Amino acid sequence: MGWAEFGRVKNEYNETFKAIDEKLLELIQERKAKTKGKRFFPPMELMEEWAKKYDMDVPEIGWFFNSLDDRSYPFIPDEPGEIRNVLPIMRKSTVDDFDYMLTHAMQHDHCSVVTLEISYKNQDENIGHLIPRLMLAVDGPVDYHVKRHGSRGGGGNTQMSFLVSPALPDHLDQINFALFPYFMPMENPPKEVVLDKEVFFPKG
Repeated sequence: MGWAEFGRVKNEYNETFKAIDEKLLELIQERKAKTKGKRFFPPMELMEEWAKKYDMDVPEIGWFFNSLDDRSYPFIPDEPGEIRNVLPIMRKSTVDDFDYMLTHAMQHDHCSVVTLEISYKNQDENIGHLIPRLMLAVDGPVDYHVKRHGSRGGGGNTQMSFLVSPALPDHLDQINFALFPYFMPMENPPKEVVLDKEVFFPKG
């Protein structure tokens, strides 16, 4: 079966969108040229102002500007490799009614896997399921590349993990950590499987 047998995907692209897209590309290239490989990220107050002005979510704006970071990053493999040791971090911050704790990093051959624990301070109150739209930022003597590595949890608690490359040093006195709003608008939502059938267990 040749490629010619497939029909063209319907696409209503036109001159209006071409003009907008060319302007976007021009501005992105101009921004990349002026950053000269350094990170330039708008402050939270400005992102909140833009979110109201342009009817967007702050995490979506955070994702956009993070994606414009033009620094040369090392490749982060999907598999971190063999584990070498566990590095305690134990840095805690409280914002509003939530505690954020960077507990530890699993030190692997290729990178570090950093764990973040988020908990609601009032454990007696049911607040539903937490949806963390956050990304970890790591600042130190070298450029660190970070990507999300999964999340899980329920109730007022959740756990996130991040791949950090290169691996963190054994001593963290020169390393700063922060969280910023991040949500990829094209990100596929997690698949949900509803289990609602009767289940009978056989006798031993």
